[in-house]
Order: sequence, then C-alpha cells, then structure tokens
Amino acid sequence: MPGNPMADSCLVQSYDRLVSLSEADRMFLRALEEHPQDVSAGAVVAEQGSACNDLFVVSSGWCASEITDDAGHCQIVDIHLPGDIIGTREVAFARRLSTLRAVTDTTVCPFPRSRLNTMFQQAPRLSGVFVLIAMRREAILSERIFDLGRRDALSRVCHFLLEIKQRLEDSCTLREDRFEMPLTQQQLADALGLTSVHISRVVRRLRETGVVDMRRGQVRILDARRLKQLARMNEEYLDLDTSWIEGASPLAVDPSMLDGQPESALPELDGVALPQTVVEDRDDPAGPGSADEPARPTREPSAR
Repeated sequence: MPGNPMADSCLVQSYDRLVSLSEADRMFLRALEEHPQDVSAGAVVAEQGSACNDLFVVSSGWCASEITDDAGHCQIVDIHLPGDIIGTREVAFARRLSTLRAVTDTTVCPFPRSRLNTMFQQAPRLSGVFVLIAMRREAILSERIFDLGRRDALSRVCHFLLEIKQRLEDSCTLREDRFEMPLTQQQLADALGLTSVHISRVVRRLRETGVVDMRRGQVRILDARRLKQLARMNEEYLDLDTSWIEGASPLAVDPSMLDGQPESALPELDGVALPQTVVEDRDDPAGPGSADEPARPTREPSAR
C-alpha cells in the first residue's frame, strides 16, 4: 500500500504514484535526500564541464539546466521541479554537459551516482521506474526539438505551460489550475528558442483573449480547452506505461539493513560544496505588468 503522502517527499510520492512501493523502497528513496543543501535563487549548483560524481534530488524549488557556448549564448535545455532527479543523462559521462542553476530558492539533495548500483542490483521495481522517468525526460526533449522546428511562438508557450502543469500534478505540488511560474521572460525565451519580445506578446495575447492570466510569477488557466487547442499538444509523451514493471520485485534488502548499515547498503555521500553567491536575475519575472507595457527585449529578435 502507498505510504502516507503527507509524510513523504515529492520524490517518494512521484514514484508511489507510478507503482506500489514497499517500505524498503521508500526507505531507499528517502535516503537519497539525507543531505539537503539550500541554494539561493540564481546560484550555480554544478558547473558545465565539472566532474560528474553526483546526482541531485530537487526537494523544493525550481532549477534549470543550461548550456553556454564560448560566445556566451545560453540555451536552457531542462527545467527541474520538486521530486525530479537531476543528472540522469550525465551519469554516462565524466564531465557535466550543462550548468545546473537554481531558478528559485531551492533545496537540492546530492547523492553519489555509485548509489545507483545498489538500486540496479537489488531493487528491480525502483530501477524500472527510474528508467521510465529518465525516458520521459528524453521524450520531453524530443518535444522541445519539435517546438523549435514546427511550432510557432504561441503554440510553444501554450505547450510549455501545459507540460509544466502536468509535471507539477505528477509531483503533487499543483493546486487546481493555478501554479507558480518563477521563470523570467528571458529564461522562458532561452528555454523555448524565442526572444523576450515574443514571450511578452504571447503572454499579453493569452491574457487579453481570456485563455491564461500570467503575471507576478503566477499562472492561472482560464480556458483549458482553448489552451490545449493552441498548444497542438499530444499528451501521450507524459503518460507513462508501468504495466511492464508491475510484476517486478520490490527492494531486495531488509529495511533494517538500510537503517543500520548505511556504509555497506548505501554508499556515503561525497562532499559537495555549493556556492553561496547569487547571480542576479537577467530580466523581470515573466509576464508584463500591463498590456500597455510590453517587456523590453534584451537581445535582437530573431527572424522567424
């Protein structure tokens, strides 16, 4: 039976929504969050090109993975929400492929990637869910590629809002049809391959047509049906099929072993020094103050 959702983190709840977890399964997942680190908004958690020794669980707040080239051009390639495990793509590499930055004041929990060995060897069901979630991340990136090639600015923004809404529902942090949107206009532009001018125009249009009210860091969906039409969204890429792992065994370790012998059952966490400096926001929070005050662009609009 699933555990008490009020007593468990977003990570445990998100796994428990997909498959029925044993108490040993829950204890293993909780152990991944044993070393929380508070990070200020804008601070870098891990630098692109640094050694990739650890993964991170997002316990609270939002993070973003971004890639920057030698000319200083930045592309946000992933948004991380509470309950996400960050670094599933990078476990195959010695160096990090992107910079991990806190979008809001955030709590992340680093754990060594070697801890995955325990899960793969002793927890078939957890391993299956881990693979499912990692593959959904790849599906989200595929949708982002389709965004860049085939969706216009309006559809991209609508699609992104619906995707974030669904992911927040999965992490048990959504309250009705209203949710937090802490990304700045420039960050939204960097994530969707647009300019801040595009974002400002789309946000104003959605508000004026009564589809979405997006201002002061909050999103309120007013017309869900119309929003889905504008997004041209196929939600199947977010709907995971767990049927093939339902019969997998739970964690093959006695819970007392996890609690009493962490040095053998769960490798000790490598120390991770997180910077205390905060990088200033590059733009105002998403959503213009009024229809008469569109956001000023921070870069030249691209021809689209």
